[in-house]
Amino acid sequence: MTGTITLDAPKTSTAAFTEFVTTYRFLEFVSVASHVGKSTLADFTAQLLGQFGVPIRFIRIESRAARSRQSGDVVHIDTENFAAAARLAGAEAAVLRPVFEIMEEAALDEARPVIVLDWGGGLSQLRAQIYAATQFDAQLSDLGMRGLSVVMTNSLTDRMAQARELIELTRDIVPGMDIALLLNRRTGNFGFVDGTEEKRVFRDLMKAAKGLPVIKMPAVAGESWQACAAAGLTMHEVINMEPAALRRRFGSENRCLVRAFQLHVATFWKVAESEMLQVLAGTDADPTS
Repeated sequence: MTGTITLDAPKTSTAAFTEFVTTYRFLEFVSVASHVGKSTLADFTAQLLGQFGVPIRFIRIESRAARSRQSGDVVHIDTENFAAAARLAGAEAAVLRPVFEIMEEAALDEARPVIVLDWGGGLSQLRAQIYAATQFDAQLSDLGMRGLSVVMTNSLTDRMAQARELIELTRDIVPGMDIALLLNRRTGNFGFVDGTEEKRVFRDLMKAAKGLPVIKMPAVAGESWQACAAAGLTMHEVINMEPAALRRRFGSENRCLVRAFQLHVATFWKVAESEMLQVLAGTDADPTS
């Protein structure tokens, strides 16, 4: 195989994507704990929409210490700001002022940008308090924007139990927002043995997610994506860059391994693109498959 690895055309029609554009204008990626892949999948979704020419307003809520030097066009909200929330008019909700302002700007923008919000781990209770205090789903509705909350989990037992609780909490706090469950297979493919605790917790999770779209996200082989991210590369850059240019970005890395990184990321993208576009276009996935 020679030359650049390129992306196949999306597996959804233009009509399906147009329907998504008029439906979801606010996407959030949430989990109770960290290390379930939220930031990676939020970045992927922004790049996926970008290849269709959809304008993105990207907001990331994370610790100042965790912020990457390759931040790109991202609005950052530091989690440290919540520590001073008691002294702010509006309390915790005031920390999300940039989110609220971007919502109002996007609602008036004829380009119809999509807002992508990446919540940091450990903030689910603060999120619930803020959304309840502001009647967040009602505000989106008043602005003519429909929201989708993507609840994420990996195959670890505690993460699956937390995802179930977060789905139930989101239904109670913001009933006007749609919810999707994202199963990140990086730590396992959710194929649990009958009779185990893992199987029971997974069954409870799927029961809570009944009727919701389920996104089955593949893993990037090995630690290939971690190596690329550490080099400050986006997935688009890894896939579409000439091998020689890509190797230069890695410095002294072996040429064969760099090529493997490229193939691993491209393979992930092809599967993940199909899974994500089904949900973003409003097509429910089958949670039993």
